[in-house]
Amino acid sequence: MLSFYDIVGFSDKPANLSSADRLLGIGIIAAICLLAYFLLKKIVFPLVKRFTEKTDATWDDHLFNSRVLNLAAYLLPALLAYMFVPMLFSDHPMTVTVIDKAFLLLIVAISTRLVCAFISSFQIISSESELLRKRPLTGIYQTFKILVVCVGIILAISILLNREPSAILAGLGASAAVLMLVFKDSIMGLVAGVQINYYDILRPGDWMILEKRGANGLVTAVTLNFVKVQNWDNSVTTIPTHALITESFQNFRNMWDEGGRRMRELVYIDITSVHKCSADEAERLAAMIPDCPTYGTDVTNLFFFRFYMEHRMRSNPLTNPQPHLMVRQQPVSAFGLPVGRYCFCGLPVELYCFTSCTQWVDFEHFKAEIVETAYASLGKFGLRAFQSPSGIDFDKLKN
Repeated sequence: MLSFYDIVGFSDKPANLSSADRLLGIGIIAAICLLAYFLLKKIVFPLVKRFTEKTDATWDDHLFNSRVLNLAAYLLPALLAYMFVPMLFSDHPMTVTVIDKAFLLLIVAISTRLVCAFISSFQIISSESELLRKRPLTGIYQTFKILVVCVGIILAISILLNREPSAILAGLGASAAVLMLVFKDSIMGLVAGVQINYYDILRPGDWMILEKRGANGLVTAVTLNFVKVQNWDNSVTTIPTHALITESFQNFRNMWDEGGRRMRELVYIDITSVHKCSADEAERLAAMIPDCPTYGTDVTNLFFFRFYMEHRMRSNPLTNPQPHLMVRQQPVSAFGLPVGRYCFCGLPVELYCFTSCTQWVDFEHFKAEIVETAYASLGKFGLRAFQSPSGIDFDKLKN
């Protein structure tokens, strides 16, 4: 059976090899490693790429991308060198130990990067999946990468110290308090990320409001340590991920999913313009309202105005008819002013409905149209809008 020395052309054992023979052996091994590298790069990997491109699935394209294949191409020569180079120095135990450790460290480093590259590939695959693309999995993948790097570091330390990895882990147990302090944010972020993902609390693309942190905008990233929010004014707010579990925030996703955005607007009526309608006036006002409800003899003009505005809101094509729709009176303090001696605000009438448009601009246009219609229609019902006196009102008093 041929030995390694016969394969490389040496008839002598390592003890009898000269320095020139060892250099020649290293050169031959280097040539074998380079040959293996180029065979993988020029023949094997192009075949793999060609095979993945012919399949209908896209996950294999991401799983065997250029970065993964390049790292795999580095791993095979490192393994070959680790197997053969120490044989040339087997008569020098110290040299063999140094060479073994050097190549083992190289293999661990390449393997760690290769596994991280695979995790990144899975992250890209999940981002293109209809089922997983909206899930905040970035923090989970970052955690896996951190764990892989930690395993790589432990293996590297065990190689350098010539100790078992379990012994290294036992030694780290004594410094667990220090590790907890160093990785506190990452650990809390991991726990929060698992809860956010499991309970589907937040996803990239959601619009959220967290006033305490100054966040009011679109969630662009949910990572292990922070959540990035692009605010409505294009500023960016970063929030610790664990804060989303300990603090309350508002998420507008359900509004978009349900296709209904609530509108609540107040129209202020001058109380002195509210009066009982005569029979003729009541008949005239009722004719303006399709399917007008029955009314008695003590009906007011505000009664007809409320049902008229309900009809106008219901007939608007952008109104969502499924949730509640109504026009109702609110107490004097409804708009935030304290009820007191100088609180002259008229009668607040609230326009309450849901819209089928969830985009901000369309919603604001709809809201403005309804409010403008309400104020413009007051005169038809003998009502007046209430507003605080302005400069022109005082000028009229002077005259």
